[in-house]
Amino acid sequence: MTAAPIEVLLSGPVIAELSSTARAALPNETGGLLLGWWETNDEVDAVIVRHAIEVPDRRATPVTWVRRPSTARTALSRALTALKHPLLGYVGDWHSHPESCPASRQDQASLLRTSLQYEHPVLLLIHLPGGVIDIAAGYAGQPRSAVRRQDEGAA
Repeated sequence: MTAAPIEVLLSGPVIAELSSTARAALPNETGGLLLGWWETNDEVDAVIVRHAIEVPDRRATPVTWVRRPSTARTALSRALTALKHPLLGYVGDWHSHPESCPASRQDQASLLRTSLQYEHPVLLLIHLPGGVIDIAAGYAGQPRSAVRRQDEGAA
């Protein structure tokens, strides 16, 4: 039996945060952590992504960005303290691709390795030119399909 796709809701300021941070880093890649929460029931797994925080990489180039663990832990701690939202936690990673290309094999392998550490699905969002967002998900070391859910409040 194939697992149902993970529903992904990009809520609140997350899209603006992704876009402005990616634009400011040009011509290089940048990236960071996704903050949100999971909704799980018998029929569907959903991830609500509320914030995208940057984890700077001084060595980023137009084709590489690396999430350094120490820098990521510091950024996560600061963001959770500042945002003070009781449901917020780590739900995945994001980074930008200045050229229009989807997640690389290295991106996908990193996602699957990370997914082994969590009891819920983990996301990878790639911010592409024109505001396009490529979504990938992993769970227990395996890829999972993901679909973007429309915000009920959207027109």
